[in-house]
Amino acid sequence: MRGRVCVVTGANRGIGKATALGLARLGATVVMLSRDAERGGAACDEVRRDSESADVSLVVADLASLASVRAAAAEVARRHPAVHVLVNNAGVNLARRTVTPDGLEMTLAVNHLAPFLLTGLLLPSLRRGAPSRVVTVTSEFERFGRIRFDDLQGARRYWGTLAYTQSKLANVLFTYGLAARLEGTGVTANCVYPGLVATDLLRDRAWWSPRWLRPLWATIFLSPEQGARASLYAASSPQVEGASGRCYDRRGRSVRTSRRSYDVAARERLWRVSADLTHLAADQREQAAADERRHR
Repeated sequence: MRGRVCVVTGANRGIGKATALGLARLGATVVMLSRDAERGGAACDEVRRDSESADVSLVVADLASLASVRAAAAEVARRHPAVHVLVNNAGVNLARRTVTPDGLEMTLAVNHLAPFLLTGLLLPSLRRGAPSRVVTVTSEFERFGRIRFDDLQGARRYWGTLAYTQSKLANVLFTYGLAARLEGTGVTANCVYPGLVATDLLRDRAWWSPRWLRPLWATIFLSPEQGARASLYAASSPQVEGASGRCYDRRGRSVRTSRRSYDVAARERLWRVSADLTHLAADQREQAAADERRHR
């Protein structure tokens, strides 16, 4: 992975930090995206120390804000015109409905719309870095998900678990839609099942908080390092070079996802809705115009 630029979202803790550390140990130039500058800086220092690599940097990005996603994408592109790996890892799992500054339901915004927009904005850099890879962390719980187009943001009826499983199914649909659109470009798109991992993603759940239950969870859940194996495999293994539109587990096996994830009509409808909600088309037109001006 030496000489390859790898961007990891949600990299200040959990699976994201373990993924960043694993890539840094493989010699990659790692860009860690974190919402909190202080925590992100501390995690960045830790990854540098533990990997013995100086090629680790931080970009502050609040994925609940479309403006912050745009600013982060611009900063990554400014520092690294060519990107070789993007790991869409960040996620939330909220018990109560929360709205972002953009007026979007938080779980949908952070888990699906943010990676949708970030990936779209970094596509020129990923194309310049080809062969390159987009890896999106989903969950086996996507099998229970449904895309509720009539109430996508849970405005009429909200249940945190349904919002989460919907967003994880959206991750898979996005991956397959992206793979189809990038065919022949040298940029691949795959998703991963990390397994049931003990991370702060569960901090909003009452049953997760009591300290006396932690020994029990330790016997049930995987560690972040174990969960990161799937992302590291999809991001770096030569065995998946050129493979696209697949889902891998932490053992490196290509697995079949839910029946709903192969619904092409739903996939394309979700893509259109996501593009409208994020205004991605306008961003891409601006990028194309800027590129044209630079090459005159």
